[in-house]
Formats: sequence, C-alpha cells, structure tokens
Amino acid sequence: MNRPPSIRPSALMLLAAGLVACATPGPAERQAAALARYAAAAGEPVGSFRFFRASGFTVLGDEVLAVWTGPSEAWLLRVDAPCRELSWQPAIGLTSSLGRVSVRFDEVLAGRDRCRIREIRPVDGKALREAERAARGAVQPVERAPDPESRQPSGGT
Repeated sequence: MNRPPSIRPSALMLLAAGLVACATPGPAERQAAALARYAAAAGEPVGSFRFFRASGFTVLGDEVLAVWTGPSEAWLLRVDAPCRELSWQPAIGLTSSLGRVSVRFDEVLAGRDRCRIREIRPVDGKALREAERAARGAVQPVERAPDPESRQPSGGT
C-alpha cells in the first residue's frame, strides 16, 4: 500500500519558524508603532524646554527622536531633514542657550549632522509607560501548525 510521504519534523519546524517570522513585526514596523505611542503621549508643541543633561534618547525615525531628561520627563523632537546619521549614532548632543533648548535655534548633533529642531512636544512619561505595557500585552500568540501525524476522528463508521 502506498502512503503519501510524511512531513519530517525538521521541515515542520522550518515551516513554523517561517510563520513566526512573518507574524513578527520588522524594525520599521516596531519603530512606527513606537512613534505612534510617543505621539499619543505627547502634548502640544512648546517653544523650548529646560535642559542640563540628557539621561537617554530614542530614535523614532529619520526626523524624530525622544530625549529623556529625567525618569519620567521626555521631549519629542522633530528635526529638519535630512538627519542621516541620527538612526545609527550611539550618542547624540543637543545645543542649548542658558540651559534651554529652543525650536528653530538649537540643533541635535548626530555624528557630522547638525539637525535643526523644528518642533518640541512634552511627553507624558506615565501615559507612555502604560501604552508600552499595553503594547507588550497585546502581542498575539502564533497558532501552531497542525501536526500531520495527528489523527482526526472520522465521521463515518
């Protein structure tokens, strides 16, 4: 009796890995989702903010980044394009005058780029953390492919 060739476990694992890869968002999708969360938590544009030291930054696109100045204090900055080196710099700088970073006058320093700031929006750190927590909880599990060796009950006698 001829039986159809069975799928080997290694081929099934490859298929499952492929399905997971397709279901997992890529870097561009993750960055776009992060930008949407930051934008939702950001307030109305302001002309400047007090700045003495940054505690971190998050690149959210070629022209957008968040600069953290405290544990719950962040600023969403839009800069003039192109700011080519922003995406891959391990560190950035900000120009400031008398302890203030201002729209149109100050710049983000990324490598050799000097990117003029065109918009500043305060970020509600608490709202952002809640949105990020919700996004982590919203990850949908990938369904397992049916096991070809499992037997389905037949409807007949």
